[in-house]
Amino acid sequence: MKILFSQLVKTYESGAAFFLHDREKLIFVTANNFTSQKFEIGHRNTKGGLADQIIESQAEKRGKRSAEVSGGRDTMLGGPIWADDKSSVEGCWILRMQHRHKLVEAFDQFAPIMTEMFTEGGLLFLSDKEKYVTRQGSKKFDIARIQKGAELEKTAVETIRSKKEITRDMPESVYGVPVQVSYFPLFDDDNSEVVGTFGLMLPRSLAQELKVMANTLGRGLTEVSAAMEEIAASASNVSDNQNQLNQEIKKVQELTEKIDQVMVFTKEVADQTKMLGLNAAIEAARAGDAGRGFGIVAEEIRKLSEESKQNALRIKELTAHISQSIASTTLSSAGTLETVAEVAGATQEVTATLEEMASLAEKLDKVAVSL
Repeated sequence: MKILFSQLVKTYESGAAFFLHDREKLIFVTANNFTSQKFEIGHRNTKGGLADQIIESQAEKRGKRSAEVSGGRDTMLGGPIWADDKSSVEGCWILRMQHRHKLVEAFDQFAPIMTEMFTEGGLLFLSDKEKYVTRQGSKKFDIARIQKGAELEKTAVETIRSKKEITRDMPESVYGVPVQVSYFPLFDDDNSEVVGTFGLMLPRSLAQELKVMANTLGRGLTEVSAAMEEIAASASNVSDNQNQLNQEIKKVQELTEKIDQVMVFTKEVADQTKMLGLNAAIEAARAGDAGRGFGIVAEEIRKLSEESKQNALRIKELTAHISQSIASTTLSSAGTLETVAEVAGATQEVTATLEEMASLAEKLDKVAVSL
């Protein structure tokens, strides 16, 4: 049996092991690609184990054992070894055939190709319930901490416990670079038990840089947009003030026209007063000595009339200058209103452009997240 099964186990590509037990202990083992468990010659038979069951029942037995490394279950087949005279069972033989998960079988073929397909590279790995069993890094990216035989990361343990896929973004402080790690549970053949995990780790440096750029751009655009809104509000206030100033200028122009009308009336009064003073002087001259005092008064009236006329003319000149200044101010005010309107329109266009850029920044941030 030793010779036979030493050759037979080599035909199982997924791995197999053959055991011989006497009634108390393991006395022989031969294995090929068998990674489920380590065995030592002399190890005592486990009470209630498959060897113990076969010896006690003196019959063939089948069984299954959860694999810790292979990612599947071991199928076990065993039978009794009888004494030469068939009077008693001297021990038993057991053949354990390892059934590895399909991903374990194919890992060495697809992993080296797949890791190089990612833009920034990637890391693939498989684990059992306790440790990593195989891994494949890329030329661009690798994490030395994830090695064959290393204990599972916290996320892997949670995946096994929850039996659900878990994907997380890890900050630079965890692995030295920002990464996205995904763990997928691996089930046994009948999907009743999680026997390990399949993991994928991707660097997020580019996505992180894009996210920082998007956030910075977004904040900058928000601040500029706020400033532009303040400028637009100020332009609106200037426009209101210019409108009010324009109205006041029109009122001053109307008052100036009224003053000019008063000056015309004052000139007419002065002319009439001058004529009255002249007539009074003529009458005083006719009166002789009796009208001498009245003549002096008439002369003074003519002087005041002349001065009033000259003042009226000067005031008219001044009001004419004021009217010219008001006309120039009105023209400038109209130009200012037009400029303010143009500035307000340009500000609105800039604000709209900034809003579009802010929207693009949000899209850039979403792209960074989806990478």
